[in-house]
Amino acid sequence: MKYMLPVFLVLTGLSTNAQIKVVDKAIIKMKTEITFPENMGGNSPGEGDRMMMMGGATGMEANTTMYYRDDMTKVESTSDFGNNIIITDKKNKKTTTLTEAMGRKFGFYSTEEDEKAMRSRMDSARNARRDSLEKAGIPISKPAKPEVEYTNETKKIAGYTCKKAILKSKNQRGEVNSTIVWYCPDFKMADGFSFGGGTGRGMMSMAGVNGLDQIEGFPMEYQMERNNGMKMHMTVTKVQLDADIDDKTFEIPKGYDIKPMKEMQGGDGRMMMRIGGGGNQ
Repeated sequence: MKYMLPVFLVLTGLSTNAQIKVVDKAIIKMKTEITFPENMGGNSPGEGDRMMMMGGATGMEANTTMYYRDDMTKVESTSDFGNNIIITDKKNKKTTTLTEAMGRKFGFYSTEEDEKAMRSRMDSARNARRDSLEKAGIPISKPAKPEVEYTNETKKIAGYTCKKAILKSKNQRGEVNSTIVWYCPDFKMADGFSFGGGTGRGMMSMAGVNGLDQIEGFPMEYQMERNNGMKMHMTVTKVQLDADIDDKTFEIPKGYDIKPMKEMQGGDGRMMMRIGGGGNQ
């Protein structure tokens, strides 16, 4: 019996060391490459508008830096189409989204109530569209929670040993979309962290990928290809854990024309953020 206690302590120590590190301060840099489908511009409402805004480009590249500390998050992205900043203050339940493009600086702020109202309107619109299609004899599947398939493959990303996982999800037509995710099992962000940088505002690096929060670690790279031909590849290029982030990082920069989100929405609740022309931004 005298050997049991030391063995127990050793096993306990190994178990403790294997626990994943929970991070509440970090600076993460990443690069995202997107290839747009050739037919993007007429298959569904809004797609043509997006391609007109992008000048008919077939692809884009964005560099993103995310600052995360306690209740504050800042996501800053730069690309050929402009610069974007999203600052989320979870303590005061406020998100500010800023855009600099075509020689203009504009943005909007939203509260938690604004975000809930927008999601409610979008859900209502989706449900109405689903009901209309089902009445026409076109079956539409309801969204299901993505499935995660883990593998034993590994590779180094930004100095970290990462593992490969496959996220599988179904669209409304029941078609399966697969996304390859390389994740670091050594750390994850604290509870309340949002991969979109804030409620309802997806950042460039993580946009369109559901289920990232189900991964047992932090996503360091992913690549996906949708059935419409769109391709997206994101890679983390640098990670600073427990970073010292100054309060000034989260200050709203000057020179932007910032309005309430309500003034930026159309009648259907969608955001109206066209670049160029003389209309409201």
